[in-house]
Amino acid sequence: TPDAIALSMEGRSLSYHSLNVRANQLARLLRERGVMTETVVGVCLERSLEMVVAFLAVMKAGGTYVPLDPDYPRDRIRFMVEDSGAPLVITTSTLSERFTGEACRAVLLDREEGVLRQAAEHDLPPQATAEDLAYILYTSGSTGQPKGVEIRHRSLVNFLWSMKRVPGCLSRDVMLSVTTFSFDIAGLELYLPLMVGARVEIVSRAVAENGRRLRECIERVQPTLMQATPATWHLLLEAGWPGNASLTVLCGGEALPADLARK
Repeated sequence: TPDAIALSMEGRSLSYHSLNVRANQLARLLRERGVMTETVVGVCLERSLEMVVAFLAVMKAGGTYVPLDPDYPRDRIRFMVEDSGAPLVITTSTLSERFTGEACRAVLLDREEGVLRQAAEHDLPPQATAEDLAYILYTSGSTGQPKGVEIRHRSLVNFLWSMKRVPGCLSRDVMLSVTTFSFDIAGLELYLPLMVGARVEIVSRAVAENGRRLRECIERVQPTLMQATPATWHLLLEAGWPGNASLTVLCGGEALPADLARK
């Protein structure tokens, strides 16, 4: 379904064809910059369609991505880049000062637009195997120094196929993505819908953290799937969200109190 909408956010959208083409073009640029199997690539972008393109491009090039939240303190970002050994970071001009003086090289998407448009659009030969790393996520560091957790392709695929069966996801579904991309469950929000031809609606951080705005977003988008922590579901209920019988609610990350579950 090349013309079906794969990603959308605040009125912008990408079809499956456009998403695949843009990811292929960026993957080719990454290959030219030295990315190969399990080369670690940092991705420091705001929540956006372009960030998903970057994740897919790194994997298409055979590399391993590390999400770098732009809102993290600079010292934390520096630690994650150095600890993961990322020689390359995908970012933009407005965020590039976070990497001034670092050993890694920056690929500035806004500066590379002309090069990317001229790159070939067809799929690249697959590079990564089931045993290679898909991405590395860093723990919060609440009990000490943050630790990088390595996730292999086989683990991600196994999880996604399990979730595809139960609770299930179909091409007609719309997944509302509210989780920060530095958390593991973001893989479910992005790749499960894309695996079955469904649509991912990405929610900005400002909306995800505001109960009223998130409620309005749900009423406008009418998603059929949404995964969030109990704290977010509580936020929604406090903002007057009445619930929706057509929405499959997924809840994780912390204990779900019985009273909240009943509500």
